[in-house]
Amino acid sequence: MGNSEVEIVAVCPDELSEVQSFLEPYLDDRQLLKRTSLELELLLKHAFKAVADGRIVAFCALEIYSKKLAEIQCLAVDSDYRRQGLGGILVKRCVERARDEKVKELMVISASDEMFLTCGFDYSLPNQKRALFIQP
Repeated sequence: MGNSEVEIVAVCPDELSEVQSFLEPYLDDRQLLKRTSLELELLLKHAFKAVADGRIVAFCALEIYSKKLAEIQCLAVDSDYRRQGLGGILVKRCVERARDEKVKELMVISASDEMFLTCGFDYSLPNQKRALFIQP
């Protein structure tokens, strides 16, 4: 279960179907937004996974919109592997990738913000405008 050795690695482009299979339950439960195969395939360029016993147990991707802005997307951790720091490690890998790509701002949209706050995210950047939402 959650005590196998876990390896964190970049995702290869040919692993699309494996990633789709891993993410499917999270999409079905509406924990993640649905994406087309093409959208997900594009995310794999800057995606990371945690692997244990030859299978994906956690996944996270970085979508780079421009040199100004990128977004962390599709963070999912298998229930048997939660509370072990894997989500934080994957988020840090995405932050490092954004830094390597010289992206100025990185955002995340999440229904559960506690882990992202511990990773250094905040509700707004200093001296920046804030996003406000309404359901029309």
